Amino acid sequence: MGGDVAVKAPAAADAGRERTRTAGGGGGWGIYFAFVIALAPVVMPIGTLQLEVVDAFNVLALAAFAVLVLTRQIEPRAPFAAGAFVVLVGSLIAMVNAQSVPAAVLALVQDAYLYLWFIMLVSVMRLRGELVALRIGWVAVSCVVAIIGFVVIMVNGNTTLAGIVGPKGARATATFPDPNMCADYLGMSFFLLLSLGDHVGRAWRWIATAILLAAIVATKSNGGALSLLVGLVVWTVVRGRTTRFPLPALTGVALFVVSVGLAGFWMATGLGVGTHELENLQKHSFLARAQHSSQGRFKIWRQLEATLQKAPLGIGPGNSAWMPVTVEGRERPHSMYSKEAHSDYLAYMIERGPLGILALLFVMVQTFGMVRTIWMRRLRAGRADRATGALVAGLAGALACSAVHSLTIERLHFRHFWLLLAIVCALAETARIRRASPAAVDVPAHGRAPQPLAVAQA
Repeated sequence: MGGDVAVKAPAAADAGRERTRTAGGGGGWGIYFAFVIALAPVVMPIGTLQLEVVDAFNVLALAAFAVLVLTRQIEPRAPFAAGAFVVLVGSLIAMVNAQSVPAAVLALVQDAYLYLWFIMLVSVMRLRGELVALRIGWVAVSCVVAIIGFVVIMVNGNTTLAGIVGPKGARATATFPDPNMCADYLGMSFFLLLSLGDHVGRAWRWIATAILLAAIVATKSNGGALSLLVGLVVWTVVRGRTTRFPLPALTGVALFVVSVGLAGFWMATGLGVGTHELENLQKHSFLARAQHSSQGRFKIWRQLEATLQKAPLGIGPGNSAWMPVTVEGRERPHSMYSKEAHSDYLAYMIERGPLGILALLFVMVQTFGMVRTIWMRRLRAGRADRATGALVAGLAGALACSAVHSLTIERLHFRHFWLLLAIVCALAETARIRRASPAAVDVPAHGRAPQPLAVAQA
């Protein structure tokens, strides 16, 4: 048995790696990624299958990827395979209680398609270095999307600052069908901008920051605003740690901010200081929508909670919108069925049962672990420069922003979310490849080789 083990010659191994890198780094894939970045935010669901414009390019790319895999020109990577399998098992078990089996089957087909696309993205992206051009392209497209959002709301009559940030009037949707979906994309884009560091000029960073933040406000999305704030907190903590900011000092700053916030809350609620100003702010900003929006979601969640008690193993994927409700409990005036769960976590718990929600939470933990892997592997390889610190903090902020927004939206079918997830996984794979080949040096777009953090800080 032992004598049958073949050892690949160094030259053959090098040739195989060269073929793999050529397959992943060819110009054809660069053109494809340009189309994906440009079309991912153009969301116009086509038919009951909820297909999007970018899916036409994805089908062709998947066919090309299959050929490369079958001819062994590229090695596929399948992150989260165990979690995906557990989700599938939980979904199949929950289908026993499905009100609409076709809807459940359609949801599983969509799951399979998105996961296969994700595998292709990771497998190809991991061979394309730090993905600087891709991230710059994403941010550039997001700024165009934000500007389109301003144009749309101005065409609909909101031409003043009060109208843009006020509780009423048109909300920025840009190229999306829903303002919350638009806010989710813009939030991710903002943190990808922060991940670029010195790869773009300071003036461009400030201009893009102003455009993206203003557009998020213009969506009037309370979930988007909350997730942005949480993402900024996570970004601040991670950025402080990657720049070697002392942990006690960082903890002290965090405690000071929390103390100021609690003191302000106590003065407002206990002493009435600033109460009038806070009421005016709430009445004349999109925060006034929070109460109405939360009432609608709580109504949906209470109905689904009652459904969960009757079917603790789940009601089947895609079936949240197929549960019959009473006349008093209906959300849509012309439908006797419930609405979607408006929460990834609740949707997975209701539709896919305990196995589904546990697998989802485990995958989320794994994703954050990959961000840490990116930093630690570069740190051990002596490549933990400032650009890496900005990258890690930006990715952590984007994932935190998305994770919090999942409390109020279902974003697991958003193409831009899977694109972000693929970027994180691919960069973690790249870090592993670079650690195995310490002689490889990644030169940023501006032409200067990165310096170790200790040298950069000197």
